[in-house]
Amino acid sequence: MSQIKLVVFDMDGTIIEPRSSWAMIHEHFGTDNTEMLQLYIDHKISDKEFVKADIKLWNSKSDRPVDEKYINSILDKAKPREGAEELITALHESKIKTIILSGGIQYLADKWAKKWGMNEALANELIDDKNGKLIAKINSSGHNKGPLMEKIIKKYNYKKNEIAAIGDTIVDIPTFERAGLSIAVNTEDERVIGKADYHLKGDLTELKKLIINW
Repeated sequence: MSQIKLVVFDMDGTIIEPRSSWAMIHEHFGTDNTEMLQLYIDHKISDKEFVKADIKLWNSKSDRPVDEKYINSILDKAKPREGAEELITALHESKIKTIILSGGIQYLADKWAKKWGMNEALANELIDDKNGKLIAKINSSGHNKGPLMEKIIKKYNYKKNEIAAIGDTIVDIPTFERAGLSIAVNTEDERVIGKADYHLKGDLTELKKLIINW
């Protein structure tokens, strides 16, 4: 029986193909939020300000109102990473719980969590307000994964050595620090690789034995 009882997955770039579900939407509209992204990274604007600017950009390049349904139709084009379903299925067969903790978009997290029978998905909502205008509800800030991870640990009541965290960017490092097994996947970022116990490039099914036998 595996020592690991819970695996916390990042989503974007980790178990689905787009490196960022937000960037996927920008690519669809041909918009560039580089300047605002840097302000966000530098903690000069909030999550809400950042997403509000994104929504304004999308609307400026769209010939139809950008609403929840439209955004979801774009996100439906996202594909899973090779081996993601097989890995998660194997974990469930070994009685290991799985959770998505993502700075990405809730619709996509819910879609794949439901498809794969995962226990929970925490991300950020892009939804219509009462007037049908797209707004954001921030549940999982990219700056806040550490405290969110702690809430998950408290909720499920597992010890550090019973938890694995899997991710691909520096915002996942706080989840690595709170897990007994940390795994960087499909990334070239040495900051992330350096904080991980294990680095995988390629098919996620290769992680089955590592996690189950940890």
